[in-house]
Amino acid sequence: MTLKTLALASAIGLTASATFAQSRTELAQEYAALPAVQEMMVAMFSPETSAAQFRASLPPGYPLTDEQALKVGEVMSGVLMGLKPQMEALQVEAIAEVFTEEEIQTMIDFYSTEMGGQILIKTQPMFQKVMTELTPQIMQAMAAKQGEIGQILSE
Repeated sequence: MTLKTLALASAIGLTASATFAQSRTELAQEYAALPAVQEMMVAMFSPETSAAQFRASLPPGYPLTDEQALKVGEVMSGVLMGLKPQMEALQVEAIAEVFTEEEIQTMIDFYSTEMGGQILIKTQPMFQKVMTELTPQIMQAMAAKQGEIGQILSE
């Protein structure tokens, strides 16, 4: 194989790879723009969801009224909604990197259906419920391991 032929073959390979990556990025952008994905993100950043996350992060028994939690949730929601464009950009980047073109297209096809959209929208509250109940246990378990973690970090 001559040097010219090798250079041409390499250029074709790089062009095909760039086209493939661009295609995956475009598909990832299409996925991120789906109405169900957008609705899920808005729900994930809502004052109620933010309040629940904040409440779950507090030590057990911490005195917090529902009104206080909602006010904190409103503040947190404002911050998170301000970061939504960055999150969407990172989401597109991660989807294009992690999933194949076929997998992204399959997600688009499924989550574009009525049933798929409903499943996607309900996924966030389901995880929120699990994490709300589990976070105090996680925090307690991690607090019990602080000495061990400190030991590792001091080595």
